[in-house]
Amino acid sequence: MSDHRRQIAARREALCRRSERLRRELAGDAAALGERFALADRIVAVARSDAGRLLLIGAATLLLFSRPRRLLRLAAKALALWPVIVPLVPHVKRLFAARDPGATSA
Repeated sequence: MSDHRRQIAARREALCRRSERLRRELAGDAAALGERFALADRIVAVARSDAGRLLLIGAATLLLFSRPRRLLRLAAKALALWPVIVPLVPHVKRLFAARDPGATSA
């Protein structure tokens, strides 16, 4: 093999090692970003759900019609009840769907 071809082969090997290292770094960076955006994804999922819409409408209504201090107290109480309320949402939906036979479930 000529000297030029050996240099090209060595250069190719060096570039392949560099490419592999950069891929590993990129995968690590993407995983770190994925962890950071997981919270934002959960917030968006809740906001797009029926419960999230209800929560946003309720929060907007409270902002319009009550004082901020009262709102904060109410928000703290609602936050404490959130783990209890969320599992009940499908049951409440079924209850209302059973009352209204013409409605379709989402």
